[in-house]
Amino acid sequence: MRAKFYPGLSKDFSQLLEDADDYNVTIKVGENQNTQEFHAHSIILRARSPYFKSALSNQWANNKKDGMILFTKPNVSPPVFTLIIKYIYTGILDLTNVSGFDILELLVASDELILEKLFEYVQNYLIEEETAWLNQNLVKVLLIVSKLASCQQLQDYCFKSICADPDPFFTSEEFLILDKEIFLELIKRDDLGIEEIDLWDHLIKWGISQTLSILQKDVNKFTDANFGNLKKTINPFISHIRFHEISSRDFFYKVRPYRKIFPLALFEDLMSFLMAEAEPQHKRLPARFSPYLYINLPESKIIRRKHAAILSDRIHYKNASSKTSKGYKYKFRLLYRGSRDGYDINTFYSKVNGKGQAIAVIKIQNSEKIIGGFNASGWNYSYDDDYDDDVCYNDRNKKHFIFSFGENYEIKIGKFVSGTGLLYGQNCMLAFGDGDLTFNGRKGSCNQRSYDQPILDVNRFVAEEMEIFSIRKL
Repeated sequence: MRAKFYPGLSKDFSQLLEDADDYNVTIKVGENQNTQEFHAHSIILRARSPYFKSALSNQWANNKKDGMILFTKPNVSPPVFTLIIKYIYTGILDLTNVSGFDILELLVASDELILEKLFEYVQNYLIEEETAWLNQNLVKVLLIVSKLASCQQLQDYCFKSICADPDPFFTSEEFLILDKEIFLELIKRDDLGIEEIDLWDHLIKWGISQTLSILQKDVNKFTDANFGNLKKTINPFISHIRFHEISSRDFFYKVRPYRKIFPLALFEDLMSFLMAEAEPQHKRLPARFSPYLYINLPESKIIRRKHAAILSDRIHYKNASSKTSKGYKYKFRLLYRGSRDGYDINTFYSKVNGKGQAIAVIKIQNSEKIIGGFNASGWNYSYDDDYDDDVCYNDRNKKHFIFSFGENYEIKIGKFVSGTGLLYGQNCMLAFGDGDLTFNGRKGSCNQRSYDQPILDVNRFVAEEMEIFSIRKL
């Protein structure tokens, strides 16, 4: 029988790191005023890291002072190296309360130091546990990880996230400084979920920002030199734009003004196709396909197109995991927003009443959680004398459902089973079920009774924002 005593071994090595007086390596990390020295043992560094094994060879380790081996790592910050040296000695890594930027730096440093197990763990951790941070910093992350050949998994995650929900990426301030190779890789993708004319607009804005000789944005004021320089910047991208998917009107007003940056034969070919429906002579790329292209969602403070696509699937296919059909397009129209319209119940009904099927979405305060419900009948509250102001009326449409979104668009659906489906009336603002999802202003509750499962793990919540959208299939 074999016994293992790893916890004790880890503890002893931790003590060796903290209290050793026989170290023979000093490692200085950081730069400027943010530096720190760490003491270590060459035999442990060599055993744990191929990088240090090479660095501590006779050829590398000749920078000594009084028999002490000296290292400098200015590209690694003290907080990050603290995590690394503890991992090397103890095999322990605690990322609790570590910022996303420090975790990303840890990923880069573990790659450089050839700490393969650490690198693999940190890459998976970023994807699985730091989703929200990644989605907020996609440009910065891509600028770094695109230089790491071993970081393909995180690169793929970033590209897929952009393709699924490109609007925040293309409208971010960092987009204009995006590396050319990264943008080119993105623009080649067939699953990029953006209208082609919008992609062209973003390409032009990026190209102008990258062409330092262009000092004005008005294309009508461009000189021949401006067009020539812009052509050099944009040329690698031209062959990857699906111009045949752009309407003739958009082409005339948005593409044609930049005709001087096109190869003449290609521009004439596109004009013949769009204006005379002539058969293209140049290679015609297939239309991009992403389910999110077929969702028309106005500006929302709560949901993105991917949320809207998932909800559309649930409404029309009764299966949240199914794919949105390319043959359909869905239009979401903003009817009501709490921060804009207030939470007065009369104002609420004046905005949503009689507008058909609708989706309510609520952003929970101090949380990434989004909850809401689908009103399959629409609000149809009548103000005539037949309605009692003190009574809420019960709509039992079996297609009602409530939902919650967690991180990474994970959805939980509560299906209406029996009893109270949806209440409406002078005293009922948002009321799904017999308390399954109620909201009358800033506060609400979720107590599962009429729907088949709860959508929150807590009974009460405070809302940051609420929006109501009508939804219809075009």
